Parts: sequence; C-alpha cells; structure tokens
Amino acid sequence: MVTIDAPRVDFEAVQPSIRPYSSEDFRWALELLEATGGRHRVRRGKAVDVAVLPGLVAERNGQPIALLTLARHREELEVVVVAARPFDDGVIRLLIDAAKTYAGPTCRRIYTICSNAELDAQRSLQLYGFRLASCRPGNIEAVARRDSAPIATMLDGLAMRDELEFDQLLP
Repeated sequence: MVTIDAPRVDFEAVQPSIRPYSSEDFRWALELLEATGGRHRVRRGKAVDVAVLPGLVAERNGQPIALLTLARHREELEVVVVAARPFDDGVIRLLIDAAKTYAGPTCRRIYTICSNAELDAQRSLQLYGFRLASCRPGNIEAVARRDSAPIATMLDGLAMRDELEFDQLLP
C-alpha cells in the first residue's frame, strides 16, 4: 500500500449570486440552451423562444453558471426554462427561490414544463417539493413536426416526446 502524506487543503465553497438576465448574457445563454434542450421549447403545445424572456442568472466568481427564464400568467408564475451545465440542485433551488421572490405575494402557483428527457430537472423539482401536475404525451413531437421553429427532439441520447408539467402551490 502506498500513501501520500499531504497537508489538508480546505476550499471555501463560494455561494452563487443571483442577478437579472441581461442582453450581455445572450451569447452565453444561447450556448447553454442549445446544450440543454434548445432555444425553442414546447410549452403547452406551442413553441416558445426561451432566450428572449426575462429571467435570472446564477453566477459564481463572476461567471454565469445557470439560467432561469420566466413568464407571468395572472396569479401564476411559469419557470419557462431552468438550465445549467453541470446541473446543480442547490443552484436550481436558489434560482427558484429568487423567482418566487420576483413573483410577489399575489402569486398562488409556480409551475414549469420540461420534457420527458430532462431527467435532472425532474429530479431537482421533485426534491424541492414540486409535484407532477400533468403530462401531455407526444406534444413535443407534434409541435416539432408542424412548427417552423427548430425544436430539439433529442437530449443526451433520449427522445424528447412528452411535456411534463410540475407545480407547487404557494401560500
């Protein structure tokens, strides 16, 4: 057996900061979105350009690491996309908490829609208390066939076919 004696080095974990998504983030956001399911996502049977929506960016040491885009619908807040590479449950939780603050006291429900292939997002949402509210089988495939927007149909080797809607009721 060989051992290497080295002094212990402790690294201080740097807490990510959250700030508004801005036009300066656009190029980075496009690269991230293309790597995590595409710029155009299917939401309730419609193609949505998620890169042009308002949102929040998580950054660490001045570098962006995750993106969340939003849409307000009366008393509901839709997290249109949450993307990170690598996917980090803690960072996603910080972004969703910031989105809840952004939503304000009149918001009664926060929800998001992801594809069946976004396994990291599904796990993270459920760990954070979101529940599966609905499933729309085949919606992504149907929109990709009929819409002119370039909709991704594969992610990490899995076919993106179905819309899964997760929600959380707010007090």
